[in-house]
Amino acid sequence: MVKTSHGTIVAAEPDLAFGEFYDAALATPEVAVYVIRVGDDGDYFFEDANAFVAKVAGRPLSEIRGKALGDVLAPEIAECITTNLGKCVASGEAMAYQRTFDFPTGKVSFRTSLMPVVRGSRGTKFVLGLTRDATEELNLTETAAHHAALLHTLGITLPSAVYLLDMEHRTLRFIGGVGSEAQMEWRSGQEAAGPEGAATFFHPDDWPRVVAHWDDLDALPDGEVTTISYRLLGFHGEFRRHVHRETVFSRNAQGKVKLVLGVSEDVSEQDRVEQEARDLSARMLTLQIDERRRIAEELHDSTGQHLIGASLALKNARLAGDRASGATMALIDEAAQCLDEAQREIRVLSYLLHPPSLHSQGLADALKTFAIGFGKRARLKVEVSVTPGANAIDDDRAMQLFRVCQEALTNVYRHAHARKAKVVLEVGDAIRLTVQDDGIGLDTSAADTILGVGLPGMRERMARLGGSVQIHGDPRGTTLVATLPLDGPAGTHAAG
Repeated sequence: MVKTSHGTIVAAEPDLAFGEFYDAALATPEVAVYVIRVGDDGDYFFEDANAFVAKVAGRPLSEIRGKALGDVLAPEIAECITTNLGKCVASGEAMAYQRTFDFPTGKVSFRTSLMPVVRGSRGTKFVLGLTRDATEELNLTETAAHHAALLHTLGITLPSAVYLLDMEHRTLRFIGGVGSEAQMEWRSGQEAAGPEGAATFFHPDDWPRVVAHWDDLDALPDGEVTTISYRLLGFHGEFRRHVHRETVFSRNAQGKVKLVLGVSEDVSEQDRVEQEARDLSARMLTLQIDERRRIAEELHDSTGQHLIGASLALKNARLAGDRASGATMALIDEAAQCLDEAQREIRVLSYLLHPPSLHSQGLADALKTFAIGFGKRARLKVEVSVTPGANAIDDDRAMQLFRVCQEALTNVYRHAHARKAKVVLEVGDAIRLTVQDDGIGLDTSAADTILGVGLPGMRERMARLGGSVQIHGDPRGTTLVATLPLDGPAGTHAAG
């Protein structure tokens, strides 16, 4: 046999049976092997075939050899082979094609190769055919296409980015989903610069933490989800913070983590909104402080002076009241006592509304000055204890702690009827501010009603910084404890 450059096989011997090779080919059970003879009138006949052809035709080989294709095969199969045999004979070159047929039992796909053969010098033409069942491959292809379409659909509909992280090469295998621009930028950059270029797409302050996190992923148990937040470089050149939730997707033969499935959410907009809320809160607090200062000045400079004038008038009336009756003198004394009490309350409220400057004194000294000054004006014995480290508390949390102390002492003055109060600020495993009095006690269940907006306001201040406020009352007095963590919540910067 000689194979030409066009893929045609020319038989050197007159015998069409090619010995052992030919017998072995016909005996192949997984592939249909057949020889087609081209008739003088252009018809095609089975010269020989193997058992696979008999199985497809549904008849023994004795009824196949020498018969025309249309007499042996189903019409749609015979028509398909006949059409392609014509192309093969006309071109004189080998060809291959795949065709899928709809049978009652389901779709069946065949892949066929045809090779033209010339027998000797007489020019009798034959075609060697090989056909195999490619149905499973078709199903796998369709399944893969279905999965790809599903991934694409998920990719364009998910509110977060979904990715597969290759732990061996530290690259992204797959990325999709709304908000995946940063990861796409990282992936395209890695393809251009390699794994060592990954650091370019992470914020410099976050990169060491990202590398340490990737190292830790090797020990992540199956089914466990880990969370990390870091900033990625976006398309517009700005770093945007993302929260990543990751879990083991697959392992290699040695059991080492191979792929990590992650979901990434861009929280930059959420951070911006929260920062705007904090800024607004800070502005509102500044306006509140300014308004309190103005009210304090008005009480001291105007209302206080009017009360002093009224008090002096009553004193003069008493001095000139020699001819007044005893009842009149008693009324004058009672009015003078009321004026004295009003003046004391104005002094206390003015002080509460206009406390010493936190920024100029520091938290420790400001708390001591404020609490002791409050005690003098409210006729309370106040003890103040501040542990070392208080002045190291950042300005935001220091301001909130001071405001809680201010509100708590205001409640002591208004509701407790106390003689003593104690203020303690401790810096240890956490920051704790305790304000305790020996007053009539407080019904904790009715605290929000009795204290009005003061208690919810204190709780909201602490909650924004990751802390809490607890209040307890009994017949021996009331204790309020405000607690903050040593470090503020991740990604937040609380405003005063």
